[in-house]
Amino acid sequence: MRRVRPIATCSACIAFAAALLAPGALAQNKPNSPTAQQSAPKNQIRVVTNEITVPVTVTDKTGDFVLDLEQKDFRIYDDGAPQMIDRWELGGDPLAVALLIETSSRIHAYIPTIHDMGSIFTQTVMALDGEAAVITYDSNVEVRQPFTKDDDAVAKAIADTKFEAPEMSLYDGMAKAVQLLSIQPATWRRIMLIVGESEDDASTAKLGTVLRDAERADISIYAVGPSSSAADIRGFNQGVTPLKLPHLPPITTKPPPPDPMGRSRFDVGTPMMWLLERGTNEIKHHELDVAAAATGGIDYRAMRNSALLDAIDRIGGELHAQYVLTYRPNAPRSIGYHSIEVVVSRPKLTVRARPAYYLGPRQN
Repeated sequence: MRRVRPIATCSACIAFAAALLAPGALAQNKPNSPTAQQSAPKNQIRVVTNEITVPVTVTDKTGDFVLDLEQKDFRIYDDGAPQMIDRWELGGDPLAVALLIETSSRIHAYIPTIHDMGSIFTQTVMALDGEAAVITYDSNVEVRQPFTKDDDAVAKAIADTKFEAPEMSLYDGMAKAVQLLSIQPATWRRIMLIVGESEDDASTAKLGTVLRDAERADISIYAVGPSSSAADIRGFNQGVTPLKLPHLPPITTKPPPPDPMGRSRFDVGTPMMWLLERGTNEIKHHELDVAAAATGGIDYRAMRNSALLDAIDRIGGELHAQYVLTYRPNAPRSIGYHSIEVVVSRPKLTVRARPAYYLGPRQN
């Protein structure tokens, strides 16, 4: 399997943004100290949090998956407070995967590759016990195949896709995927896999709202993007500077370090916080980078057709090589976003997990 390089992200920015999203996360006192409890507003609503599930990807310095860790090697923190891991396993529960394919005429050069990717998707992503649905988006969003375990039906739905309309309703397609995934069994891991450009020009849904709904439903977002737009190509060749948005303090006083190829990294933390707090669209050409980082997934940009298939193979391998940790926060939590940090005891490893979870009002 050829190694494909993901778009680099700033892990410090992600973690700090998630911390900012959590109410009271910037307080100087420890979350469980008497002083911190006394300083909390008297009218702040606190609720008992159910079990939190955190898929975790661990890689070594060469990018290979690390598969020999044990539960004792992991530490997990909720709003900075250490937690007890209730359940730990490698591989985790069966997958429910919503495959979202852009079918705009803009990516015509990738049509043969997309039509032929059914076998690698069913073999490496669905594997033996997964279910998948196929959704397409251009000017409209269509469910081409509802959730099924039938590999042949999924492959046929992929092969039969048509690429005719020029518009891209990416956020509407993501909203439909969230809707379908949210009603899948709670014991399954819910995955949204997007094959398309990181761009939208026709949706009524807002990216920030879609991401909040994905967070609530424990959906991880992965993306494989044909880089056909001029903006993507410029970003790939020249690097992308951090996004600047009004009315927000900087996430860090230092720019993210360059990636291994020497390109500037995109500052994911600031737009992620902006989108999740306001439910708006404020970015261009990095929508999927932010969506993946916000949910613990990853975004690959494919500069050639073969790289697209390599990325899907890589994602399939990751989904079946993840450690799945679950815990129950050891103190009541207020409504809103709460940061998650996962660390391992073994040095020189890279750990990727969802940076936060959303706790909503109690449903009657």
